[in-house]
Amino acid sequence: MPDAANETGGRDLDSPGSLPFIQPDQAADDDYRVVIGEECFDWRELTDPASLRDALGTLAECLQPLADGRTAAFVDAAYDSECLPSTKLIDALYSPGGGLSHDDRIRLQKLLDKCRVVEPAESDLPRPVRVADGPEREPSWGVAHALARAARGRAMSVLLTPYVSQPDWPSGWLTVTRLTEEGYDEVRAHVLRNPGDAPGFWRGLYTHERVPAERFFTFAQDAFPQLLFAASLRLNQFKGSYAEVLPWLVRLLGALDDHFARTLAECGGDQNQVMRRFKALDLDISPESPNTKKNASAWQQRNVGHEGATYRCEWHGKRLWDRDRVHFSLPIPEHDGRILVGIFAEHLGT
Repeated sequence: MPDAANETGGRDLDSPGSLPFIQPDQAADDDYRVVIGEECFDWRELTDPASLRDALGTLAECLQPLADGRTAAFVDAAYDSECLPSTKLIDALYSPGGGLSHDDRIRLQKLLDKCRVVEPAESDLPRPVRVADGPEREPSWGVAHALARAARGRAMSVLLTPYVSQPDWPSGWLTVTRLTEEGYDEVRAHVLRNPGDAPGFWRGLYTHERVPAERFFTFAQDAFPQLLFAASLRLNQFKGSYAEVLPWLVRLLGALDDHFARTLAECGGDQNQVMRRFKALDLDISPESPNTKKNASAWQQRNVGHEGATYRCEWHGKRLWDRDRVHFSLPIPEHDGRILVGIFAEHLGT
C-alpha cells in the first residue's frame, strides 16, 4: 500500500505545474485513507456459529490487504461497541470467554494491531447523514470520522463489510449529505464492501486529490493490480499537459486492468472485436499496424525491458488521433497474465 511520502519509484517525472492538489499530511501516520466502520464489528444478529465464522473470515479477508501499518484506521470507540450480546469488542478480542474462537481472536488481533487507532475529534461528532433520497441516519463514529476527513479534501474510504446491513450504502464513490453546525453540506467519499472494490477507490483518488505527477506511481500498484509498469516510464513524454492527460490515463489503465486480458480471451484473440469492446467504453485502443511491424526500426521502439526480460508492447491506447499514446503488451504468462505498460509517448515512429 502507498505511504504518505512523495515517491517516484526511481522515475524522473514532470511536475503538474499549477494544478492544485491536496498536500500530504506532515506525519506519515496520519496518511491513512480507509476507516473501518464499527458496524463491521457488530455480529449480534449472527446467532448461528457458522454465520459468525463466515463473517469473521470476510472481515479478515477485507482487512488483510489494508492492514499494513498505515493504510487503515479505526476509532478507539470501537473497542467499547457491543459486538456480541452483552459483549464489547475489547472483551471479545482479549478474553478467552468473549464469544470468539481462539483462532479468530488471534487473527483479528493481529490485523487490528496493524491498523491505526484514532481518537475522535470534535469535528467527528456523529450527525445525521443520508445518501441520495435515502433516510437520514446517525453514522457510527468511524463513518463520521471518515466523512470529516473527506470534507477537508482527502480521498477517504469507509470499510463496511458485506454483512453490514445499515447503512445500506453500495460499494463505490458516493455523495453523502451531512448535517453540520452551519447546515447541510455534501461530501464525496468511497464505500468499500469487498476487497475487489479497492482499486476503484485508488483510481478515484487520482482525480479527487489531483495527485501530482511525482506521486502518480505511488498508488499505481493498488489502483491497477493487473498491470506492470516499466521503470522507464515518464509522464512528461505526453504532448498534453499532465492535467489534461490524467483523467484519460486513469480511465484507460483502469479499463486495461479490468477488461483487456479477459476480453482477449472471450474474443479468441480477434483484434477487431477487442477494439470494438473498448470503443464501447469510449476508449480507443489498437494493435500496431502491419506497416509498423514491417518497419524494423519502428518495431524495435516497442521493445521494453522489465525485470531482466524484454517484452514487446504491441498494443496502444491513444487520447487523441494524433497524440498521446500508452503502449502495452499482451498478457505475460510468467507474470501471472499481467500486462506491461511500457511506453508513454506523444507518438512513436511507424
